[in-house]
Amino acid sequence: MKNINDKYLDKISPEMSIEEFDALGNLEEHVFSERYTQRKNKELTMFRKNKNKSIKLQVLKVAAAVILVASTPVAVNAATNGELFQRLWGNSGKKTVESHEETVVSDDKIDENGDPTEYTVTYPKVEYVEADEEKAEELIGDKITTEPVATVVGDTTITVNSVVRDGYSIVAEYTIEKEGGVDCLNYSQLDNEAKGAWRNDESTIDFSFTEGSGKIYVDLEKSTPDKLYCYEYMVDNTKTWGGEIEPLAPITDHITLNTTEYTQPINTFIDDPDADITDYIKEEQSVDIPVKDKIETTGFQNAEGGIIDISPISMCVDPKVGLGKAPDGEEMTLDYIYRYEICYKDGSSYLVMDEKYPYDTGDINNPSEEVASMSYICGTLDDHVIIIFNRLVDIEQVSKIIVNNTEYTLAN
Repeated sequence: MKNINDKYLDKISPEMSIEEFDALGNLEEHVFSERYTQRKNKELTMFRKNKNKSIKLQVLKVAAAVILVASTPVAVNAATNGELFQRLWGNSGKKTVESHEETVVSDDKIDENGDPTEYTVTYPKVEYVEADEEKAEELIGDKITTEPVATVVGDTTITVNSVVRDGYSIVAEYTIEKEGGVDCLNYSQLDNEAKGAWRNDESTIDFSFTEGSGKIYVDLEKSTPDKLYCYEYMVDNTKTWGGEIEPLAPITDHITLNTTEYTQPINTFIDDPDADITDYIKEEQSVDIPVKDKIETTGFQNAEGGIIDISPISMCVDPKVGLGKAPDGEEMTLDYIYRYEICYKDGSSYLVMDEKYPYDTGDINNPSEEVASMSYICGTLDDHVIIIFNRLVDIEQVSKIIVNNTEYTLAN
């Protein structure tokens, strides 16, 4: 089975920059298009992984100095008045944002007059709700780690405080500290609403998790210039690129934080096809971040046998069974699913995503009515769809899940 991104692979070269990738045709300009994000992140990940293969063989990795502090989820949560769960799945540092338009200036795209291109994009509504702290402890239990692990990269300290997973997704909470101002990430409110914080190539620091990739949300309310509070919502890479580029073992008792310090800013060499990246590496580290057993998932099924695996933090949808065909007659994929809704037994619901497509409404696309109340969405190697929630879902209270117009109920 081909991945939905395979049709773009012949356009990608190892020397391609982010700007060149953005300039490819047929890529959406909608700021919150996670389909575009998935394509872009996957191809750039492949590009960087391939370039880094020689690094792993030639550069001696330095054992990181780490600090472990024993604690428990309940104790940490109580000590912070429930802040642990409110930060990750509630509305602490996160505010509901109504749909709004923004004018974007694209310096790398020049119009016929030689001026940067300007265009208007619509950010969909993103709703956050307060977390029920007692219910959160019941749903997550002892599956979340709360033993901070700190590592120093140059003059920057990254401390991973909490990690939880369910076999499809990984949620990590960490801080980044640097005296004089953290400069390894670009971040803003609009980034939080769209694709998340991203690497600042003017810095000399890079970091990532081997087993997961997704969206970094920076808590602007809690953060200071010298210390960022970050919540990263990741898809398990064994479900996406894992195995295509290099063997990736299933997660057992840890995930791996990889950090690199370069001798000069990343933008001075990263886009140079003739550059040997090993010449610019000052130090590499790989740090094991402890994780607990994964949260269990529950199966929901549609009338034709199509399955959704759902946990309190995410769900994985098989779109190939029970959702009909895509408009082009091919199998249904991520690109043609426009609505996800979780309905509860008390009559309330969680509208995860609602995109107003013409083939759904019969009218002109109205992006001002779109909703994207989720943390991340991504397609998998076998064309499943993984959605990471922006709130916790009590599975026992779910009556049905609706995808497009198809209902899923608890599987027997």
